[in-house]
Amino acid sequence: MAKTLLIVAVVVSFITAGIGFYNHGIVTQTKQELADTQSTLATTKKTLDTAKADLDTTKKTLDATTLEKDKVAAELSSTKSELDTSKSQLTAANTSLTEKETQIQTLTTDLETTKKALADATAGTTTTETASVEDPRVKELEALVASLNDKIKANESQLVELRKREDARRTKQMQQGLEGRVLAVNPAWNFVVLSIGDKQGVVNNAELLIKRGGQYLGKVRVTSVEPSTSIADIVANSLPSGVAVQPGDSVIFQASEN
Repeated sequence: MAKTLLIVAVVVSFITAGIGFYNHGIVTQTKQELADTQSTLATTKKTLDTAKADLDTTKKTLDATTLEKDKVAAELSSTKSELDTSKSQLTAANTSLTEKETQIQTLTTDLETTKKALADATAGTTTTETASVEDPRVKELEALVASLNDKIKANESQLVELRKREDARRTKQMQQGLEGRVLAVNPAWNFVVLSIGDKQGVVNNAELLIKRGGQYLGKVRVTSVEPSTSIADIVANSLPSGVAVQPGDSVIFQASEN
């Protein structure tokens, strides 16, 4: 009987030891899986934090681009208004010049008629008598003619300047070698804002080369001109693969030689 109990005790001991070893393996595996899960969670959290930071940066860039577009739209409206004003001034200057030329022609004719009448009236009289019959209208007409001549010269100068500006717009001429820089870039809509505009002679549809350092990267084409800035589309396929336009890049106009 005692021998049987001893055998049973030994068997139970072996079973208990086996269960303990099995449980130890499970605990070790569970700890490892928990550690792996925590590491994965940490990596995921880091990725989410990076994505959130990128999202915040993108939102700020979008907000800045929106503000820039609003500014550009306002400047475009102002430029159109200035162009309309210039055209009105050109028309008014032409009309005023024509009117003054007509006036001066009429006054000149009147002056000559008055002088002739005065000469006829003073023929055969002495110097004293001539002075007494001299018509004061002659001096008034001469002064008026001189004044109108001065005004005509001023109008002609204004007219020449206005015609130069209008001819420049009409012929779309840009100065060879005109340089500027990129102020902002909108990759989503593929356009840039440039630091040069109408005051520097920029015109619509002009193509400018993009330059970084001494290297040419691609081209942009002007789509909207403001007084001091302009908007240009990045010409498709003009940039090398993997290269992007950045704020601070230079742009230069180089007309193609025929």
